[in-house]
Amino acid sequence: MNYNMFATISADIVASTSLSVNETIGLKQRIESLFGLLKVSYPDFEGRQIKGDYIECVMQNVSNVFRIAFIIKSCIKSFSTAKNEKTKNFHTYGIRIAIGIGGMRIVNTEQGIWDGEAIYLSGRALEEMSSLNKGTMSVHTSKKQLSAPLQTIALLTDAILNDMTMRQSEVVYYKLLGFKEADIAKKLGISQASVNNASTATKWYCIEESIKYFEQINFEEYE
Repeated sequence: MNYNMFATISADIVASTSLSVNETIGLKQRIESLFGLLKVSYPDFEGRQIKGDYIECVMQNVSNVFRIAFIIKSCIKSFSTAKNEKTKNFHTYGIRIAIGIGGMRIVNTEQGIWDGEAIYLSGRALEEMSSLNKGTMSVHTSKKQLSAPLQTIALLTDAILNDMTMRQSEVVYYKLLGFKEADIAKKLGISQASVNNASTATKWYCIEESIKYFEQINFEEYE
């Protein structure tokens, strides 16, 4: 591929060692299923799991990366495990996500070769996210003027996502996929009022606004 603008995600599961063997297998299958679903909805999307708890994604339509990052986060936070002190961090944070936006020299999924600035940016950013107390989402871009505002929006939205319960995460997950509240209620076997209450509790309008803001950015306008 040519050296064009891409968005990448580098991510790791928080406290993955606290999960049982069966839970780990179930989560891996859940992520594989999600990647298949995302590939259908976003044909330029590619995702892969490395070493069980490490994830990498790449897409050429940069405007989709915020929504996809939030979909991945809410999908993992809605995964059911035995709740105990060992899994507390998993249920709170779910996953640590770093987004990179920049050029890519090679995107060859068949050969397993992804090489370029965007994947380096997200990979390095993930390595630097050592403390959960400093947030679990980060954005780095070659467009320097955008780095600070995008990082601020990512941190604020991430704080909302981290406060979600498992049920709220399920509702947000389906809303991010474009489901209507009536359809979500049927899928989860709950009332539409419960879906609406979950949306209100999670400050859905804030999540939606952050995605809309990101989607309207024209990265080509920035040096």
